[in-house]
Amino acid sequence: MSLRPEKVIQKVEQYYREYPGCSGRSAHSISEKTSKELEEARRKTASFIDASPEELMFTSGTTEAINTVAQGLEFDRVFVTDRAHNSNRAVFQELGKEIVNMEGLDVELLKSELGEGDLLSILHVSNLDGKVFDIKKACRIADEQGAYSMIDAAQSIPHRPFSVKEVGADFVAFSGHKMLGPSGTGGLYASENVQDDLSPLKYGGGAISDATVHDNDRKKFPEGFEPGLQNLAGFTGLGAAVEYLEKIGMEKVQRHEKELTERLLEGLEDLEVDVYCEGTGIVSISMDSMSHGELAHFLDRRDIKVRSGQHCVHPWFKNKDVDGTVRASLHLYNSCEDIDRFVEEVKKASIL
Repeated sequence: MSLRPEKVIQKVEQYYREYPGCSGRSAHSISEKTSKELEEARRKTASFIDASPEELMFTSGTTEAINTVAQGLEFDRVFVTDRAHNSNRAVFQELGKEIVNMEGLDVELLKSELGEGDLLSILHVSNLDGKVFDIKKACRIADEQGAYSMIDAAQSIPHRPFSVKEVGADFVAFSGHKMLGPSGTGGLYASENVQDDLSPLKYGGGAISDATVHDNDRKKFPEGFEPGLQNLAGFTGLGAAVEYLEKIGMEKVQRHEKELTERLLEGLEDLEVDVYCEGTGIVSISMDSMSHGELAHFLDRRDIKVRSGQHCVHPWFKNKDVDGTVRASLHLYNSCEDIDRFVEEVKKASIL
């Protein structure tokens, strides 16, 4: 969960104060303003990931995006990594799909086992330790093997440049609340090549172009996949968050997080803690003298907010026989002073 700039909060308030209408349903000026703002937010968000507006469906977050593909696509098996978030595993379990688990990204396994009618559903960056997976190579293999590919980019799109064209995935899922946007927002990119293979997760008003008492004509992707009253305030706020990030520059965001991560790792070197970090922006730790929950409460009392537990990656922790960790998640608003305070307080905890 990221913090929000004032600009994003003001954009959400603006919807409720100035044009609190339904998009695409009326001819009056408020509705027309709402429709215009929504489509502008879609254009900005799509451009942010190098997609066209026609390829971007608004969702409540990564979970809904993944569920849309999992429940709306015909496939035989799904290939996931051991670091898969529960949102990228539980839906396949509930659907009774055959799940092929990989330790990391097993390229040789994909080349020999992944085939036509399968789905490759992997994350880009681990929310456990920041490990980055070679999704371009994975998507290229999936394409060569005739399989579908979906990328969980929840932990990467908010922190580094990301281009769906360069990645080459069929589907990309992400969340707005991790990228300075309102909670309950996110998106699903679907390549034009696979949109006709996908069925909606939900049906209803707003997604229908015409109907009789017996049947209906559904709109094309993405509008045909967005029935009901949308989170209009949230999505316009997401557009403002994207604009904010673009103004700063994602290369600058990534560089800043890299510098902070290096400073944090250096500060932890001489402490009695186990460190889990294989990338940038995410550093998890554990210690013998305190449980992860106790350490999180210790830090909270010193106004340092961290995530503790198994971070929705339970199978990985069970396989490694690790009870849980405390995770420091860095973003553009964190400073060197934040890092130094964190290290100082962890040091105090480690010698209690």
